[in-house]
Order: sequence, then C-alpha cells, then structure tokens
Amino acid sequence: MAAKRHWNRLPALCLALCLAALPACSEGTDDAVPVKTDKAEARTKAEAEFAPYTGAPPDAARIIADLEERNPERRHPRLYASADTFERLKEQAKSDPLLRKWYGDLRKAADKTLSKPVGVYETPDGRRMLSARDARPVIEQNAMMYRLSGEAKYAERAVREMTALAAFPDWNHAKEFLNTAEIAAGMGIGYDWLYDYLTPEQRDAVRGAIVEKGLRKALDAHNGKAWWTVRTEPASNWSAVCNGGIIVGALAIGDEEKGLAGEIIARSLRSADSIILKRWEPDGGWSEGPGYWRYMMEYAVSYMAAMQTALGTTYGHAQTPGLHKTAYFPVYATGPQGTFNFGDNDSGKMKIPELFWLAKATNDPQLSAFRIAMMEDAKQAGGVYDMLWYDPKWREAAVSLPTDRYFRSAELVTMRGRWNDASTAFVGFKAGTAVASHSHSDIGQFVFHAGGEQWAIDPGKENYNLPGYFNYDKERYTYYRLRPEGHNTLVIGPDKQFQQNPASMSKIASFVSKPNEAFAIADMLPAYSRTADAAWRGVKFADRKRLIVEDEIRAKAPSDVWWFMHTKASIELSADGKSALLTQNGKRLWVGMAFPKQASLPAAFQVTEAKPLPESPNPKGQTDNTGIRKLSVKLEGVADARIAVELVPLANGEPAPAAASEYVPLSEWK
Repeated sequence: MAAKRHWNRLPALCLALCLAALPACSEGTDDAVPVKTDKAEARTKAEAEFAPYTGAPPDAARIIADLEERNPERRHPRLYASADTFERLKEQAKSDPLLRKWYGDLRKAADKTLSKPVGVYETPDGRRMLSARDARPVIEQNAMMYRLSGEAKYAERAVREMTALAAFPDWNHAKEFLNTAEIAAGMGIGYDWLYDYLTPEQRDAVRGAIVEKGLRKALDAHNGKAWWTVRTEPASNWSAVCNGGIIVGALAIGDEEKGLAGEIIARSLRSADSIILKRWEPDGGWSEGPGYWRYMMEYAVSYMAAMQTALGTTYGHAQTPGLHKTAYFPVYATGPQGTFNFGDNDSGKMKIPELFWLAKATNDPQLSAFRIAMMEDAKQAGGVYDMLWYDPKWREAAVSLPTDRYFRSAELVTMRGRWNDASTAFVGFKAGTAVASHSHSDIGQFVFHAGGEQWAIDPGKENYNLPGYFNYDKERYTYYRLRPEGHNTLVIGPDKQFQQNPASMSKIASFVSKPNEAFAIADMLPAYSRTADAAWRGVKFADRKRLIVEDEIRAKAPSDVWWFMHTKASIELSADGKSALLTQNGKRLWVGMAFPKQASLPAAFQVTEAKPLPESPNPKGQTDNTGIRKLSVKLEGVADARIAVELVPLANGEPAPAAASEYVPLSEWK
C-alpha cells in the first residue's frame, strides 16, 4: 500500500465511459485509441447473464426455491463458480498468459499459508479479531488451488483453518460483527468449494458453526435492530460487509438450513438495498473514502456475485442505477502517484478484482481493462477473483474518459492533466462534512501530484485504538491528524475548540472543467461559522499543470489565520519569504503567493513541524509525523484575508517564476 503509483503502463486501460451514464462529468480532455474488442459480442453475453429483474423483493421461500432449482440434489460448488467453471479455468490457464501468471501467483500465495499457524481466538486490541480478516483469504486461496491442481495439501490447509474457526466459542459478534461476517463468508466458500472433500463430520461441524455463530447471530442483530441493519446516515461500509458476508455463508448451506437461511438472506437483502445501494446515487461518490469504498464494494460484489451463480439472479441488485457510477469512484480518486486518501484512508494502491465483475454486471468492458492496467502498473499479483471474473474478450480498449469529476454528496473533486501519464499533474479537493463515517475535520483539503511526485499530501489516519477515536463529539477531533491543522486547509482563530464545525456540510459551489483548465470553489462558511462570516476556497488547475489555491476569508473579529500544506519534500524559502522551492527525488516545485493589489498583507512562508499549534490540544499516543513538514503562512490579526498560493512544477533546467500569477478574485473565475 505504500508504493508509489505509476500510470505509464496504461496503454491497455479501458475507461471509455458513456457520458450519459455519468451525468456529473464535465468536458475535460480525452486520450483515446481504437477499441480492439468485439463489444457487441461481450455485451450480448453479459446481458444474458444479467437479465433485468422486474419482480418484487424476494421472500425466504422464493430464495430457497430458486436455490434448489439452480442446484438440484444439493449440488456444489455454487458460489462464484461451478465444477465446470474450475475445469474451464484449468484449460484457459494453459494458454492465456494472464491466467497462467495469476495461477502462479495464486500458488505462491497459497504455499505461504501451508506452514502458517491457523487463526486463534483473540482480540489483541480488545475489540478486533485479527484472525477473522485472514480467514477468508486462507480458505479460498487453498480451496481454489485444490480445485485447480487436485493437490490435497491445499484442501487440508483450508480444512485446518475451517476446523479451527468452527471450534471458536463465537465469531466476535458482540464486539465487531464485521469479523462474524468475514468468517461466515470464508466458511461458506470453503464448505461449498470443498464439499466433496470434506468428511460428513467435517461438513456437520462447519455447517453448524455457520448456523450458530453466523446466521443466528445475524438474525438476532436484525431482530434487535442493530445499527448496521437499519441506519442510513451516515453511509457506512458495515452494512455491506455484515449483510454481504452473511448472505454468502447462507447461500452455501441454504438448501440444508432452509428456514433460517432463507429468512436471513431476505432480510439482509432488504437492509443492504436501503442502506448501501441507494447511497451510490447521485453519481457514485463514497463519503468514507476510497479505501472504505473498496471494503464496502468487496462485500457488495461478494453477495451479488454469489447470488448470480447460486440463484441465477441478484433480484435487481446488480441493476441498481448507481452501481455503474460508483464503479468509477476509485478511478477518479486515484492519482498518478497514489490515492486521494481523505479521511481514515491510506494513499497506496488498491487491489480491486471486483472491477472485473462490475464490468460484466454493467456491460462495460472498460472497467475490466482498467483493472488489468492497475495490476500491471502496480505489479500486483493476481488472485482468486481475478481468475474467476476475468474475461479475455474484454482486455483491451481505449481511454476516453473526462479528466475531471465532481462527486456530489461526498463533495469531492479530482482533476488531472492526462490519463496514461505517470508524470502528469493531479489535484484532489474536498469540502463535505466531518461527521461522515471515518471522516476527518478537513474541509478545504487539497492534494497535488506532479512530475512523478506527491507534493501536497494528506498525512493519513491515526491509531484507531487511541482513546475516543470514534467519539466524533469529543476526543476524535483533539488528535492532530484529524484536525484542520493536520490537513492542507485553514485554521482561523486557533484555540482548543473544534477548528471547524464537525456537524456542518460545506458544498462545492462551483465546478468547471474545460480542455485547458478546471476549477472548483467551495463555500466553507458552514465549517467556519464560529469564527468567520465568509469563507471561500477555490482550487484552479491552470494549464493542466499549475495549481492555484485561493482563499477569501472575512473573520468575525481580527484573528490569526494559518494556511497549511503538508509535504515530505525539502523546502527552501526565498530571502523575502514570498516564495519557496520544494525538492524531492531530484524534482522541483516552486510555490509563490499573491494578494489583491489594494489589499496586500505582510505575510511570508515559513516551515513548521507537523504537530499541533500551541493553542491546540495535544493528547498522548499520537503518531510521530517524522519526515513530514508543513509549508505555512500566518496572517496575524486579520479581519479580511485574501490570499492565493500558486504551485508550479518545474522541468529540468526550467527557471523558477519571478513572481506568482496576478491575483484574480474568485468572483471572476469563469
């Protein structure tokens, strides 16, 4: 996750997106080459697999009837693959170079687990069971290797893991139901794929554990209206993971435990529909950030794909209008050097095999090619679901995707110079709220990549086990990395209180995308209403190279105003402090400031440590931000502050600008 992202290996990237499907996209620039696949053939196949569902939401009886019709005589495997699927994969891996490589990757991954001890029943931090997160990969990697190779050592390794999990007193349902769902899914997959290998006694033990420690606990949660079964605000990955994992486990044993399995599947589907599927509108954004989008989508696709093979239908879930839109959220949230990691997210590269399945579900081969390009770019190993969902017919297509995107409700904007270019510039900018799940108090945050480097960065998440980390009303926003001063935004009138109103919602007021430039303007007054009467921030991607960050602030009373930008680059200040030269890995970035002609302020850049201001709280146990520094500006005792900071990437030998571009008021940005 820590490696840099390089986009120079994207000639196979297929992202030619129908603009009608993404109404929020603006013009931007396109980089297109002819499509090489037979899209008509691919779409015909996908349309047959994902025929529209027009019926009512299914009840328990309907679900079990469909399961038995699709799998007569309790036929296994049924989750994601049939016996014929595995036989076809064996043959395809002999001739298809990607499948052959991924088969080798899968063998290496499974081999590493052969001598690894089975999971143990423990929660090191008092809440989370680490073995639950590992259980599913261990089981499915080894079970699939057995199906493809016939080597019993892999089946035995999966069975050892399943036997250990079945013997646990519980699957941590009381502390972290995510763990329960993860184990239920892994056990269901192992039961299904290894059904013929398991002894009757082993089947009974695994099935019994799925029932007692998974399905019954899920039914209890639904009956008790556990928050993840009913709460729609704020959006959370929990509903997808908890409901999705339980559905997978229930489908594996549904024709043996008909009443319970049918009931919990029906109720889980209703819960996921109301909480998750509807949150993909209006245009696919996810307020928890890209990493938690990935976790949510892993289990949303898990249950839909399992239903597609086990039942022959998703009962309309795969036809959810927002599904196609949200499939592109990680595309836009990823820059050439990493992910825009707002909130509790990492900036590294994501593994998203679900894009292969989403390509089929949405009839969009471009998503499939994008997944391949990501793997090649990041040198990622192939895995279980890459092999199961990959379709060689959909490998190659063109990049014909707008370069800029505004995701409403998430209040997120991304802009880039080009696709397919590791050195291109990229801008991420967000407004939004600090009470979204896993959010930070980061209204006005921006990141900037250029020349193959990340210049303006988000330091990232804190330690989840710090006291009160998830208490949004109290301790959470005492931690530096979660406060505005821990981001690339403003602090107005620093004190020990919340520097932004966490319950507020700040909107992107204007978003314009044109071939040569793009900009977004956020009205941040809701966030700064305690200290300001007006607070606007605009980010302009000028010439698709330079970034201008412009702020217009009217404070309630004369106040100190801090402007911050976090970076890992070395910083050299000019003699007058009006500019700075950042260097990193032999690359350079010039930064300058500008003010209105009649309202210049006595300001200078300074280099400060990535730590709390003297006025701020500073609880113990926080992450040491060694290697991160801040380019800062302090405006002292101002009531009306207007400042533009310009970031200019410099090519080798290119002289630095003599001064920043002339200040242009936000009202004149057109």
